[in-house]
Amino acid sequence: MASVCGLNVPKFQIQDISRQSEMDLDKKYRNSLQESDNQEQLDFNNETENFVTIGNLKRIRSSRSTVNLNDWLHNSTSFSGDLQSNSSDFDDLALSLDTKLVENLKDLKIRKFFPVQKELIPIISKRLSEFHLARPRDVCVLSPTGTGKTFAYAIPLINYLMHRVVTRIRAIVILPVNDLAKQVHQVFQSLCKNTTLKIGLFIGSTNKITSNDFYKTTSNPSKKLYTIDILVMTPGKIRELIHDVDFDLSSLEVMIIDEADRLMNETQFQWLEFIEQLVYGSKVKCFCPCFVPKVKKQHAINFEENCVCALKARFQRKFILKLLFSATLSTDPEKIDSLSLHDPIHYTAKITDTDIGPQQIIPENLKEYLVIYDEDKKPLILWNIIENEKYSRILCFTNSVYNSHRLCQLMKKISTIKVREFSSRQNIQKRTKILKRFASGSIQMIISTDMTARGIDIEGIDCVVCYDLPRNETAYIHRIGRTARAGKFGTAITIISPNQLKHFNIIMRKLHRNNGAEKIERMAIKTSKLKPMKLIYKRALLELKSDANEEIIKLKFRKKLKKSNQS
Repeated sequence: MASVCGLNVPKFQIQDISRQSEMDLDKKYRNSLQESDNQEQLDFNNETENFVTIGNLKRIRSSRSTVNLNDWLHNSTSFSGDLQSNSSDFDDLALSLDTKLVENLKDLKIRKFFPVQKELIPIISKRLSEFHLARPRDVCVLSPTGTGKTFAYAIPLINYLMHRVVTRIRAIVILPVNDLAKQVHQVFQSLCKNTTLKIGLFIGSTNKITSNDFYKTTSNPSKKLYTIDILVMTPGKIRELIHDVDFDLSSLEVMIIDEADRLMNETQFQWLEFIEQLVYGSKVKCFCPCFVPKVKKQHAINFEENCVCALKARFQRKFILKLLFSATLSTDPEKIDSLSLHDPIHYTAKITDTDIGPQQIIPENLKEYLVIYDEDKKPLILWNIIENEKYSRILCFTNSVYNSHRLCQLMKKISTIKVREFSSRQNIQKRTKILKRFASGSIQMIISTDMTARGIDIEGIDCVVCYDLPRNETAYIHRIGRTARAGKFGTAITIISPNQLKHFNIIMRKLHRNNGAEKIERMAIKTSKLKPMKLIYKRALLELKSDANEEIIKLKFRKKLKKSNQS
């Protein structure tokens, strides 16, 4: 058995390829792709520098919590997640919204509100408009991808800020990746059309931030005219905002954390501490002993032992309302603790499958399939699915940039459809162009990794293929959540080898509990259907080997040229 392009190729398919063929790939070339994988794992914002501690804010090593901090996760308020039966008419909620916002929704052809919107828009609107003597309870929402979570927080926030008098940064929306932040920014822009609200976007690929991005100077040097009401950003930009800009968050009222489970893994960057330090300063964080969390958390950003009257604090500064949205949510007490939530209320979309745990939700209109074949035949299986199932838009997942690149090159040679890879090695302009072509139908399949695929939010993806087995149930949830969105039907196909079946069953048991086998249907592909493809496949592998050698030569030339320019 030989290995070519990360794929195991049997000797009967190609006689002149042996174990030495893999050595043809220069180590430097493979290392460059491996570095891309490592970068996706460690830095999802395409920025390579870690945050540094500033001012008096110090990292304090905390002991593991001994108290169960996630009781609220298991005492959630549930609502029906059935998009067909529990959606509400447009007019039911439109009466409570500003007329300009209603017109913008109509322009976007919104005719009804999905369950998460029906449930959360009134709740968030009430929470924002009420006068709070004490710190309000934060809100955590768990709902499948594609159910309208962005509108669920964007609509009430815009409706609340519609009649503000002075422009200041009053809300921050934090998202894990550049592409997703850009899409959310576009949603806010569409909803704020013909209003005075200003939306800002700061992500890893934007130019260096200057003070002019936040305010304009006037004839009076002490007076500034601020230009942003709602700021959409990724955590990677926070360090730059703190060091290089006169960044004012004294008027911040709302912090929205989208894809919260992903962002909870980025606590080493201290992005939340930096934001709250800009709001509160380095002194009083907790407004009254009555509202101090049950567990003493001296390391938490919003904790202070000193007795501070809630009434006095109310006139000193505003409270920040935190809204968390995600399709999955960690139950690790330390990760939840790092978000400094205050007595959160947990809302969960209740689905028909009562056996699925509260922290993992699968779209209702999704059909799941499993294909079991030898590892060396997986490219043929994918090709067979492409040619015979006739899906209009396919999103294929691998576990590394290297696998995505080689698989994409192979599919381009043997498939009749347009295939493109989607990875952090591409700049955001190129990724945006690929997504637009994918949405328009000029590209039929995208091959991506889990890290970059979080930014893919395209309507009409009717099939998701897990070419590489996902690492865990959370990765599986976010993969299949790219299809069966907004009440539409979708298909998820997982291709595994026989020795991966045990791991796959573990994932399914966690998601579907005892009836996991009944939820996944085996897709039978006869070997006879693959035989006519083998000759074309063999030729494609030979061409792929030649292409790899050319890429090695080009890579060496670029590195040599770069080294000579530096010298």
